[in-house]
Amino acid sequence: MDCQKCNQRPAVVHITQLVNGKKQEYHLCAQCAQEFKAGLDVPHFPLQDLSNLLGFLTKSMAADNNTFENKCPNCQTDYRRISETGHVGCSVCYEHFSSQLDPVLRKIHGSNRHRGKIPEKSGASLIFKREMEELKYNLKKAVEREEYEEAARLRDKIKLLEKRRGGK
Repeated sequence: MDCQKCNQRPAVVHITQLVNGKKQEYHLCAQCAQEFKAGLDVPHFPLQDLSNLLGFLTKSMAADNNTFENKCPNCQTDYRRISETGHVGCSVCYEHFSSQLDPVLRKIHGSNRHRGKIPEKSGASLIFKREMEELKYNLKKAVEREEYEEAARLRDKIKLLEKRRGGK
């Protein structure tokens, strides 16, 4: 398939764009795709190397210079280094830079919690255990925030799950 814009080179980039609910597709050569991208004011994205996706997103979502100057109290890694390398220094970095990293991790993974793989044989038990841990954690946080209605709802859900689990 030839490029739809220049009709001279083969199309290597395929762009699907939704505008006002209407789907528009473009099949462009690399050169025309660069021109198309420049017209859209799209930030540079490392298409060839996704290994530094965290670094790319942390740079693009950095709030200000104070964010870059702040250092982890455990390993002394600063946010600038995380955004340049895409790697955190230690487990404390996740907590220390949580306000900056949470949105980035949610964008990449859909969640800011690592779930890992679940083995087939013990999967149901592990899923139940994780759900209970999360509910109990949320219950504790709701009580700390004095959101008693939410805490009661979570408490009831925990009791119901424990009752169901005990009945099996």
